[in-house]
Amino acid sequence: MYGIFMESVVIFKNYVGGRYIVALFLLALLYLVFMEKDRRRRAMFVYMPVSLLLAFFFPLTRKVFVRLMGEGDTYYRILWLAPMGLVIAYGGVKFAIFISEKKGQGMKRLALAAVAAAVMLCGSYVYASQYMSKAENLYHIPQKVIDICDVIAPAEGEERIWAVFPTDLVYFVRQYDTDIQLLYGREMVEPKWQYAEPVHTVMNHPTTIDVAELLSLTRERNCTYLVMPNNKELSEAPEKFGLELLDTIEGYPIYFDPVAKQMLEERFG
Repeated sequence: MYGIFMESVVIFKNYVGGRYIVALFLLALLYLVFMEKDRRRRAMFVYMPVSLLLAFFFPLTRKVFVRLMGEGDTYYRILWLAPMGLVIAYGGVKFAIFISEKKGQGMKRLALAAVAAAVMLCGSYVYASQYMSKAENLYHIPQKVIDICDVIAPAEGEERIWAVFPTDLVYFVRQYDTDIQLLYGREMVEPKWQYAEPVHTVMNHPTTIDVAELLSLTRERNCTYLVMPNNKELSEAPEKFGLELLDTIEGYPIYFDPVAKQMLEERFG
């Protein structure tokens, strides 16, 4: 049980990021325990956060979660229900109101400024994260994905198509155009899920893609479009196997496979 508890502690530390924001949350929570008298607000800002945190750290809760969900990688999502930001904000406002009642409106403004400064100093600049980048378009996905999809997307009223994309692009394709069906998606490229997909295995070769092996797999699956990586070699020229180069966008060659198209028509008329 102690080991499970310590795992929850590690998960909590990774979730909150820094110790200072946790200290600010606990300080606000402690202040509201003594100063908030309204029962409904106490339920929202005191009882609920405390109950959720106690349940989160209770080892039996984690055991039940893993049993029901089959894995514990998403256990941190329980913390989404704990309104840490709201508790800090409400506690800060409550403190400022208390100060104004004792010292006047001038001190209220000073108290609010102090709370705001504490929040900023205890947190971090979110846009400095490596996971943040400036949006290139209204879809908030890489522009190269949009440009590639526009090349291969079926016209309105036409049947959906099957395509293969490099691993670094598969996350975004379905966000832009659901008429483009992928032979593998996010479920294949996440190592923790340990799914096996032969096409992905060939495409994900560290250095060289075996074109003959790739086409033997994609043609069995009625895949008519292949977008090759921009950082790997090809064992042979795709044109040798009948593929047609439609375009190259930011180093990603886009091929149409007329052989797969013909096989598809022969199978399904």
